[in-house]
Amino acid sequence: MTVRHVERPAAGDPVGALVFFHGFGGGAEEWLGFLDKLDPERRFHGYLPQAPLDPDGQTSWFRRTGTERPETQLAAVVAWLDGLPYRREQIVLGGWSQGTNLAYALALGPGQARPAGLIALGGGFRRELPPDLERPLPPIAIAHGRADEAVPVGVARETRDVLERAGAPVLYCETDIGHAIDQAVIPELRAFLASLP
Repeated sequence: MTVRHVERPAAGDPVGALVFFHGFGGGAEEWLGFLDKLDPERRFHGYLPQAPLDPDGQTSWFRRTGTERPETQLAAVVAWLDGLPYRREQIVLGGWSQGTNLAYALALGPGQARPAGLIALGGGFRRELPPDLERPLPPIAIAHGRADEAVPVGVARETRDVLERAGAPVLYCETDIGHAIDQAVIPELRAFLASLP
């Protein structure tokens, strides 16, 4: 699998990279405006990777059929990420919904180098890709809606609790919205990103 991506250049010399993974059925281009909301000064060079199509014709980071192990499915994305002109500690990973599953796996998975930070929106850990909590954890921002019908808010709460018990610095934002990103949390996410790398 080849990972195609869309780029949003930094305004000047970038402080690092902001890599954001879209959700199931989504597309990279639709998140360009969101990067500008998170990083209005364009301190980071933005990368928006595109998930491949699954057998049903939907974009997906994970194949739901077949016998391939989840770690094997991640191999192409890991190779793409490692091919960027930034070290992992200069990269902030983020994701929406299924993209958050992927961001957690790449940021906290066994053998994965830790990024500068992680922005996890509307998602949590993928059951078959548990995090490695033994090594120091990066700063993590979590935002989730209490009325989320697709990914229950309990997923975010449990993820937060696991991470905090492991010593991660966690910014947790919970609002009354459903499975969407509440614009009310953007200032907090922006401030979180501005504190990195």
